[in-house]
Amino acid sequence: MTNVDIVISGGGVIGTALALACERLQYRTLLLDEPLVRHTTGRFGFDLRTVALSPQSLAWLDDLLSCEQLPRQRVERMHIWEHLGTSTIDFCSEEVGSDSLAWILEHSTVATAVRNKCEKLLGNIETETITAVDETPKSITLTNGKVVFCKLLVIAEGANSRTRELVGARWDSQSLGQRAIVTVIETEQPHNNTAWQRFGNGVLAFLPLTKPNTHAIVWSVPNPLFSALQSIDDDQFKERLNRESDQVCGKVLEVDQRVSFPLNHGLANTFRPRPWIFILGDSAHTIHPLAGQGMNLGIEDVRSLESILRTSNIDQAFSPIQLQALAQRRRAKAIIMQQLMSLFDNTWRWKDPLSHWLRNFGVRTFSRLSAIKKQVIREAMGFGPITKVN
Repeated sequence: MTNVDIVISGGGVIGTALALACERLQYRTLLLDEPLVRHTTGRFGFDLRTVALSPQSLAWLDDLLSCEQLPRQRVERMHIWEHLGTSTIDFCSEEVGSDSLAWILEHSTVATAVRNKCEKLLGNIETETITAVDETPKSITLTNGKVVFCKLLVIAEGANSRTRELVGARWDSQSLGQRAIVTVIETEQPHNNTAWQRFGNGVLAFLPLTKPNTHAIVWSVPNPLFSALQSIDDDQFKERLNRESDQVCGKVLEVDQRVSFPLNHGLANTFRPRPWIFILGDSAHTIHPLAGQGMNLGIEDVRSLESILRTSNIDQAFSPIQLQALAQRRRAKAIIMQQLMSLFDNTWRWKDPLSHWLRNFGVRTFSRLSAIKKQVIREAMGFGPITKVN
């Protein structure tokens, strides 16, 4: 039998980041982690999976990792337009006096750095999973038969969490009828620290990487279009990208291997299924990637829980009242983000002439409302009241 303060089930970026946060707050912490998932490195030397982090999220990660500087690519400008549209939206970091709107990092870089730091500082890591959760006393049983007593159990196992089901939390999943195609490309012209996003046949994003002419691609497409794209070769895919992107960075010269995943909005019916259990990250919520907020939402979960755990009174830190209030706030934020992503995605799907005119009128109006536009930028950067961690 083992006694700890906190058990964290899940060794992805969110789970290991929380473990590091608990370690620096001097809680006795056990991290349950299955073997590290292999990352897909393409022919150009980049991980095919990237993450977009807000300046606030990256600053927190940098502080968590101390002197370890994660390789990253600055995004200073974002240009959004649509197929046959007459209006565009441009977001610039200079509008809010910042040097960046966001940062693009390879997923494997973040995961490896957090994992290595965790292995160095946290002596209590086990590659076991939970088979039972008991209330009296509060404890879990692992696959090796070991019983662990704890004051707080945090579930951060990802969208397919087994422990979430074990503790009785319902997972409501809505298929979006789309798949995201991700790859890396090289173009004739440099990206100039700009992210490009085009609404047309799905949502196509060009995200700048650390080489000037190299971009990560995230193309969210309806399932029928995905089936058609899946059957074409690399040369045909390059030509399709050239048409869909309006060659914003010149022609696409090279394309790496492609991987894809289905898009869903998932939400746990409660983030606190029992008084001493908390669910966060993708185990609690998943959203459409069109705004690049998935990882940021998970990091906000961790930072919010960390702010409660920072209290000097351990009994107060694990107060059911505080955890319940936090669970309600975080679930409300996840619902807002899902609804916003659905609104953006659905609005750009309307094809009739009236909807097309209204959309262009709305885009032009938004671009002229400087104060509102600046506030949207601050929210995306993690500095607005909606994204404030408390």
